[in-house]
Amino acid sequence: MTTTQARQDALGEATLGEFAEGLRGELIRPADPSYDEARSIWNAAHDKRPALIVRCRGVADVIRAVEFARSEGLALAVRGGGHSIPGFSTTDGGLVIDLSPMNAVRIDPDRRRIVAQGGCVWGDVDAEAQAFGLAVT
Repeated sequence: MTTTQARQDALGEATLGEFAEGLRGELIRPADPSYDEARSIWNAAHDKRPALIVRCRGVADVIRAVEFARSEGLALAVRGGGHSIPGFSTTDGGLVIDLSPMNAVRIDPDRRRIVAQGGCVWGDVDAEAQAFGLAVT
């Protein structure tokens, strides 16, 4: 039995159902059709199998996921753009907090300030900055 499967069995359907109901984002499990795509990262050398992936839609989802991982003793990894060369954005048998749905960018052109959510990649930031005649270096 894999670490991921053992962790799934230990958590139980009721526990996972209650956790999922409190999320605005999506809870992805190994049996879900989108699991393999959701677990993949840029560096294919790190082929890990998390027990759960939470695609967070806001800060409340992040808080809930951290609290759940803590209460269930799950290893935790946070994925922004998924470009962690050493593979820190994924885990075997733990919980991945996927911030990719949180990719909003706010520009204050007067102060020349950009505020970007944790799921942004440079393309998200550059597109918004260019609209205001700004560039990221």
